[in-house]
Amino acid sequence: MTIAHRPPRAYRGRLLTPLAAPGGGAAVRYLDDALLVVDERGRIAQVEPFALGAFRGPVLDLRPAVLMPGFIDAHVHFPQTRVIGSASGPLLDWLERSVFPEEVRFRDDGYAALVAGEFTSRLLASGTTTCVVFSSSCPGATDQLFRALLRAGLRGIAGLTLMDRNCPEALCVPHDEAIPAARDLVQRWHGAGDGLLEFAITPRFAPSCSRPLMEAAARLALDHGLLVQTHIAETLAEAEAARREHPWARDYLDVYDRVGLLTGRTLLAHGIHLSSREWDRIAEVGSSVVHCPDSNFFLGSGRMRLADARARAVPVALGSDVGAGRSFDMRRSMSSAFDNALCHGERLPPADLFFTATQGTADAVGLGCVIGSLDPGKEADFIAVRFPDHVLGASELLNHLVFAPETASVQRSFIRGKPIYSHQP
Repeated sequence: MTIAHRPPRAYRGRLLTPLAAPGGGAAVRYLDDALLVVDERGRIAQVEPFALGAFRGPVLDLRPAVLMPGFIDAHVHFPQTRVIGSASGPLLDWLERSVFPEEVRFRDDGYAALVAGEFTSRLLASGTTTCVVFSSSCPGATDQLFRALLRAGLRGIAGLTLMDRNCPEALCVPHDEAIPAARDLVQRWHGAGDGLLEFAITPRFAPSCSRPLMEAAARLALDHGLLVQTHIAETLAEAEAARREHPWARDYLDVYDRVGLLTGRTLLAHGIHLSSREWDRIAEVGSSVVHCPDSNFFLGSGRMRLADARARAVPVALGSDVGAGRSFDMRRSMSSAFDNALCHGERLPPADLFFTATQGTADAVGLGCVIGSLDPGKEADFIAVRFPDHVLGASELLNHLVFAPETASVQRSFIRGKPIYSHQP
């Protein structure tokens, strides 16, 4: 796809962007008065301290707002938009009582289109510019999701949720129907929006997928170079169900491994109850794990040990996991990740949490060279956030961003330098 050429544009404001620190961890670059120049292809051409006359052309002055990379949500469920706060957990009970009845409604394209508009609006208002999304098992609803993402101008990776067993009949789609439907959606949407949209192979989880379905899905992913997203080891009961349905596998991860779904382009959500062998294998193949702490707290699923991933250099993304997650706002997820770490005796610096929600997640989903920070050469996906006037300097900004997000308002969002959201008071 070709990107339309536009005149260069420039923005002025305070600026905060993540940096990878030597020896691990994270740092930030902060400029109290910055000029961010976007070239005609939507890439960042220049990030420098502001100086009069440095750019020949109009400059949009967004001060006192802070320019920062847009947030990236690596795990969110579109059909669960309207069941946020449905406290009917634990996981398997919650799916049965709250999620599956709602997902049945997405067989109606009109309903799916309505909720898709709500879904994208909520993402935009939260400062999320990139999302990795589970749709429903209905191809029509998935088509409506992609249409809404395209209209909103968001960067999105989404997939038809695959389920052919252990789910309500209305949601069950046999593999000889689901795979052709997924293939059609790949042809229609993968690479659409000048490359902003991608299709992901999306088995819900091993307990609801037959081996033939997963093997066919893995072949489709390989044929088109698609990202794979699924769930793993969110609860002990779910892990037991996976082993019961697939006794030929040595453990939960081995189910995905043997059918060909475990690759360097696989996102595994949760990963709370993984064995050392499973962690070692994830590291060996180069898969990534998506940490969903707010959801884990709400459903009582357990607490992921980030140390297990970090000890093996497994990439970790951050996800809201709406609707078990209670907010689309990735700042809520950052704060919950801090609380989760405290439960394990660790204290994560706000800079680490900011890095994870931006550059770290971009790295984990394979977009780290494209987005995630405000560095020259990357595509200009950024947001402008207004903080209270008394909040000064990088340290105070990060503290408010992560721990007091209600004091920081997302004013504007941009994708490739193009405005896609403006806050209406």
